[in-house]
Amino acid sequence: MILYNVSVIVEDSAHTALYEWLSYELKNNAFEAKLLKMLDSPHEGTTYCIQMTVENDEQIAHFQQKFIEKLQERIGTHHPEKAFIFDSRMQYIALD
Repeated sequence: MILYNVSVIVEDSAHTALYEWLSYELKNNAFEAKLLKMLDSPHEGTTYCIQMTVENDEQIAHFQQKFIEKLQERIGTHHPEKAFIFDSRMQYIALD
């Protein structure tokens, strides 16, 4: 299993509008993604994380095409220079 995480760091002046968009979009799509707010972010502003558990990289690519590209477009259009995103993939490992 893979945990796919997309972190969104947004300036305080834009975070409410971006949160409302994220919340709406995540509630109204077919993906089982969770939205989290980082409480102890080392960055200024607000950090949100979108996380989902997937079986393979194809599922990540599908999510990127259907949701992350839309998110990038939204940020570029409505929040230029006020927000940026980065993603990471983490693999669950069994403890021996």
